[in-house]
Amino acid sequence: MGNSTDPTNGDGGPPPISLVSLRLPHFPHSAAFQDLAFSVRFALLRAGHDVRFGFSPAGIAPRSILFGAHLLRHFPDGAAALRDDTIIYNTEHTTSDYIDEAYLAVLRGRQVWDYSADNAAALAERTGAPVRHVALGHVPEMSRIAAVAEDIDVLFYGSINPRRQSVLDGMRAAGLRVEAVFGVYGAARDALIARARLVLNVHFYQPGHFEVLRVGYPMANRKAVLNEVNPGETVDADLETGLACAPFEELAATAAALIADDAARRALADRGYLAFAARDAAAGIARALPAAWRPADRPPRPHPVLPEAIVIGSGKSFDINALNVDIDARWHPDIVADITQPGLFERDFTARRFGRFHLPRRHFAAIMISHVLEHLGDLVTAMTNCLDLLADGGLMYIAVPYDLSYGAWQDPTHVRAFNERSWWYYTDWYWYLGWAEARFDLISQEFTASPVGTALRERGVPEEEILRTPRAIDEMRVVLRRRALTPAEKAHGAAMRGDSRSI
Repeated sequence: MGNSTDPTNGDGGPPPISLVSLRLPHFPHSAAFQDLAFSVRFALLRAGHDVRFGFSPAGIAPRSILFGAHLLRHFPDGAAALRDDTIIYNTEHTTSDYIDEAYLAVLRGRQVWDYSADNAAALAERTGAPVRHVALGHVPEMSRIAAVAEDIDVLFYGSINPRRQSVLDGMRAAGLRVEAVFGVYGAARDALIARARLVLNVHFYQPGHFEVLRVGYPMANRKAVLNEVNPGETVDADLETGLACAPFEELAATAAALIADDAARRALADRGYLAFAARDAAAGIARALPAAWRPADRPPRPHPVLPEAIVIGSGKSFDINALNVDIDARWHPDIVADITQPGLFERDFTARRFGRFHLPRRHFAAIMISHVLEHLGDLVTAMTNCLDLLADGGLMYIAVPYDLSYGAWQDPTHVRAFNERSWWYYTDWYWYLGWAEARFDLISQEFTASPVGTALRERGVPEEEILRTPRAIDEMRVVLRRRALTPAEKAHGAAMRGDSRSI
């Protein structure tokens, strides 16, 4: 596909840059690109770029950077969505099964970035075209894991093969408490990193390349890192002093020595943080961007730039691509706030990742709120605040227990229950709540069956009867969309509000 003249972003500046991090349904490992995409996103924002984010080939637009391009084969016509100006940020080791002729054909003729200098050189040899080394860099938003008591000696996250397993077994044999997980990302991974004294990196492939994508994030959060480096392998020179490096055969002994020496380990963690924090992601990305993409004589956009998604009641479900809000500071959300607070938009918030700000009205494209509404005393104010947070067309994704389920009332902090009619006042009866500018439309409503409900469905019992059966439905998932009122709806609402005392 050839490139065409791109429009500006509407304020006279350059057009937006689209970051597309491919995600496959039921494939959690798509999240493996999130640290890299997160770093690039905030680096671009700090440089004054307007940034868009997408998760499928449909998000590829003029001036796109694509993460996870090796997954394009799993999308119908995925490769056809690529443009000539799409930058592909490769994260696959050159010996991976994904690096086949079909993938190499995708790379040829396009600008390709790679996380590793060694991998970039090997990939360039296979494509016959230059591959640029663009290393993972630091942005302040990346340093966000709060300190907790450390009760894990060694943490490893990643897939397990025999060579990795042998290292883990050796460390356990040395008496170390080892935690090894696979397919764990986001808040769950961060909670494990917080508890770890030492984070371990062991190569999956041989020969190994320096996996900065695996070690950079714990370094940014002052965690000591033990990194496998064998004869003939290299480590990025600017990070070497902040890492403990050992060949494969010595990893277990090195880990044991570091766990036994608290002072040395903490000094290593501090050196690692300082080394990685000195690697400015914004400067690195600015150097790598094509000249035509760079802002010309345009001051950086005022910080902060908030994400376009917000998680309310984030708890354990912290999402690095969203603004995370919770009423309980113990979950370490971005901000502590009560969605039922009438003066929510007048409050002054400070978030470690975003700086100081007020919550903006009509900013967010999506609200995720799972198993929160049943706890709220003032639901009308909460829903009004959510309506105000969303831009027109923005979606609110809701999960609540169904009113005839055990879960509706087993929690003593629940103050209400929900059924399929619980949304009428926010959609058709908007005027009753005093809403004069916008309302919600009900986009979808799905019901998660319990074993009782599943058995009824298998017997062909009608859905309406299943919904009336106690303990048959556990959960209800609802999607609402904000929509501006039409002139007719505004007039109808004004008339109905005038008669509301008789209702």
